[in-house]
Amino acid sequence: MSDRELEDATTAEVRVDSPTEPGPVRGSSPAPVEGGNPEAGSQALRELLERTRLQRLAELRESSPEPQPEDVAKAAAAKAAKPGRSSGRSKPRTDHRGASQRIAQKVARRTVGKLVSGTTENTQPVPIVTALKGTPYQAPVQAQEPSEDEARMILDLAADIAAMMMRAGAGTSDVEVSVIAACTACGLATVEVDLTSNTLVVHYSTSDGRLLTVMRVNRGESTHFAKLASVHKLVTDLVDGRLEFHEARSRLDAIRTQRRPFPEWFTVGAWGFMVGALVLLLGGGPIAVPLGIAMAIVVFQLGKLLGRTHLPAFFITALQAASATLIATIAGDVGIIDSPQYLVAAGIVLLLPTQSLYSAVQDALTNFPLTAAGRLVGVFMTLAGIVSGIALGIVCGQAIGLGHIEVLVPKTSPHVVTAILSMVAAAVVSMSGAVAMSARRRFILPAALVGLASHITMMSLTLLNIDNVLASLLAATVTGFLSRPLALRLGAPAIVLMIPGIYTLLQGLSIFTAVYQIASDSENVSFAVGLSSLFTAILANAALAVGAVLGSYLALPLKNLKSQNFKSQSSAEEKVEEVRSGETSTAVIDSVQPGGAKTQSSGPGGSGTQAGGPGGSGTQAGGPGGSGAADATETGPIQT
Repeated sequence: MSDRELEDATTAEVRVDSPTEPGPVRGSSPAPVEGGNPEAGSQALRELLERTRLQRLAELRESSPEPQPEDVAKAAAAKAAKPGRSSGRSKPRTDHRGASQRIAQKVARRTVGKLVSGTTENTQPVPIVTALKGTPYQAPVQAQEPSEDEARMILDLAADIAAMMMRAGAGTSDVEVSVIAACTACGLATVEVDLTSNTLVVHYSTSDGRLLTVMRVNRGESTHFAKLASVHKLVTDLVDGRLEFHEARSRLDAIRTQRRPFPEWFTVGAWGFMVGALVLLLGGGPIAVPLGIAMAIVVFQLGKLLGRTHLPAFFITALQAASATLIATIAGDVGIIDSPQYLVAAGIVLLLPTQSLYSAVQDALTNFPLTAAGRLVGVFMTLAGIVSGIALGIVCGQAIGLGHIEVLVPKTSPHVVTAILSMVAAAVVSMSGAVAMSARRRFILPAALVGLASHITMMSLTLLNIDNVLASLLAATVTGFLSRPLALRLGAPAIVLMIPGIYTLLQGLSIFTAVYQIASDSENVSFAVGLSSLFTAILANAALAVGAVLGSYLALPLKNLKSQNFKSQSSAEEKVEEVRSGETSTAVIDSVQPGGAKTQSSGPGGSGTQAGGPGGSGTQAGGPGGSGAADATETGPIQT
């Protein structure tokens, strides 16, 4: 078969598509038929010409609202005449006018689409995993979607993790991201978390539309940083894919009964040493330091005794503050110490709701307004109890004829020995705070480092005559900036190191000075001046919480310091850590003891079987000024 015959055969077999399909057919023009079947070739040519005419007409209709049939007919006739003049195989040509029209149409459609739909993308449901951005769990290993029964068990696990973290003293944002990370790692990518005040609700919808809901209620806090670190490590292992669901369930059940790393008498001594170091840090003498330790123990035991009466936390805190004020005033009146104001200031720091204040500010800055409002109410009531207790102690002291306290201490020039002693005292304060809040042994030295850096920053800013509120903000920023990477490297949330580091910066002396000016009759100081001083002191303590949160966010780029070596710590090192802490473990990490005893220490004003911070009350000790409840009330019923 010749080339011409092959071309004819190909032309005869052209498939005719729907005329509504856009775009003309480009290519070779058919040659005159020589041999073969002339009728088939003529019929194919006519069909091709008709198809071309209709396509051209469609193009003109799209480009012009009023197409002209005469122009279309002329163009079709001219185009039909061209193939007849060609001989042999024609050279393909490109219709530049048709191509430009198609490009213009695409641009027009795109422009109209933008004008109709707007310049922004349509609003779509945001995946819950996006909440993990910037957290230690931002890249969870997501499993396949489980069955309904498995989903219910996963929701129970996540809710128990949240309840345990809330009770141990974690912030709201930390609890939420832990729940989301645990659910996402187990295959529940569409879970929704609603955390408000002391209530947690977790929702999940299965693939067939069935709704599952699990709720937990936290009825009191019992600060336990060792347990908080264990839960943090469990979630980290689960997110990284090193832990299966059943193993995570077993570890969490063991963590629930985890003992505190230190006995009760040691925790009480740690609170006392913290107060004694604060007295030295503020400028107290060698006699005031042991007296401060004894005063802290008395305040601790008084709060524990009052807690057994189920008295509201406000009255417990007020009586503790009044007793500290009276002890210091009596010691100064009989001549044992020269500066009783330092003793009262250290006692105030012991009672301040440091952790609640930090959590409230963190919740307010991380879009948890309801929880922040609830925490702020508790903080306000605790501060009101402290102020009322100080005023009560001052009035009672004046009624029994005790001497006047000189609260306005003149500033002295810095000395090398004084600076060294203050730095040592700052380290002791942070170490004692970590021990008192039941942190593991490996967190004690890092807490001392954070507290020392914070104190040096504050001391430097004070020497530069920086305003007290601004200096507190900047010093606390350093605290948060150092706490986050160090804590993540050690396998714990930042709060484990942040709270002990903040203790060195608390403004207890300024609070006592302001309240003394308000409560005492003085011709030199008016009530308005004292009230302004109190507001400034409270503002400076609030600035500490704001700075700590700011420093934590500034440390987000340092997420690579989260050591993978620590997460893959050998079992031999873990056993050494367990032996040092005096705890036993059964196939779990972080030295937990299933079925262990629950009888633990309580903070000042706390009572019951679990330890807490200053001012707790109830059957389980709470944080400063808080109240606790039994472990049996930690979780709520499951609802479907």
